[in-house]
Amino acid sequence: MVAATPSFNLHTSFSTLIPLYHSFLLDQFGVIHNGSESLHGAIGCIQCMLKENKKLAILSNTSSPSHVALATLERYGLREDMFVGGLVSSGEECARYVRDKYCSSSRSCARALWFTWQENEKQSPLEFLHCCESQNGQIGIAESVSEADFILLHGSEVWRRSRDINRQHGSDSFSIQDLNFLYTQDFSVIDILLEQASRRELPMICSNPDLVVSLKGGAVGNMPGQIAQRYQQMGGSVKQFGKPNPRHFISCLHKLGISIDDVEQVSGVAHVGDSLEHDVAGANAAGIDSIFVIGGIHAKDLGLSPTGSDGSGFVVLESDDHVVSSSNSITRNDLISKLRKLFAERGIQPTHVVPSLSL
Repeated sequence: MVAATPSFNLHTSFSTLIPLYHSFLLDQFGVIHNGSESLHGAIGCIQCMLKENKKLAILSNTSSPSHVALATLERYGLREDMFVGGLVSSGEECARYVRDKYCSSSRSCARALWFTWQENEKQSPLEFLHCCESQNGQIGIAESVSEADFILLHGSEVWRRSRDINRQHGSDSFSIQDLNFLYTQDFSVIDILLEQASRRELPMICSNPDLVVSLKGGAVGNMPGQIAQRYQQMGGSVKQFGKPNPRHFISCLHKLGISIDDVEQVSGVAHVGDSLEHDVAGANAAGIDSIFVIGGIHAKDLGLSPTGSDGSGFVVLESDDHVVSSSNSITRNDLISKLRKLFAERGIQPTHVVPSLSL
């Protein structure tokens, strides 16, 4: 039985995609790494693209400032100089907005109800906060909703409150309350705060619009985008940064020296990501070809397992008359059928589909 030709291009590996474009915009989580380890084949694929003189940039919804996120790539076996277009992060664009709006010389110090991450080797909330500030002012951290001027949704792990801030002496003292949300999707703590904020009509600024992220071992992390959606449902005002906003893609093109108005140059660029709602929808809106990686956050939607660092979850495409013994194998026809159903349900379709960022 021969399946009807799909309206997207399905590839068995990334090797057939490399010759088609001169530049690639790469997502991080679910494509290059899972927050702890590089994913199977990703580093080798990036090295191959560089050997073919492809221009690379990272386009990420990470809430970290760009320079912080770029520096963390070393732990995955990558170097900053591999990415001529650098790294464009939603956190960087969010921090710029906060700095311009709340740290100008024309207004008193604004105070934020700050949802963020635990401080660790991967996350530096204070580094993000510093990027939100200027020489003209600094952001105050509210101890209660009643003290806040706006909600700064930087992360989905903790509510961080200031006890005493003394930057001159380099000592920051905060109390931290676990939101009990990142791994449980429990809104009970968050809802109390959001309901109070909604009654005060506090605006929310979200630095990471992602809804979920694939973590090591196939676990799922619940991301700030879900909290932003919750606040909107309560009638709250939310301003979000990052994908799928086309401006995020245009900023990345600019770093590669490409104008969005240069149709010929833009036609040689593709964005690689694992989220239909953020990566594919954003690339489509910006007029950029998209490459959908099925081994990321939508793997389970397709009845598959996410790609792991050791090759676990690696998708094997079988021919219809030859079955391969693999826990994550699927026939081409079955995969096309499932992809069509998924794309129809979401109302989003990519240019290309590939199992993972691997050769």
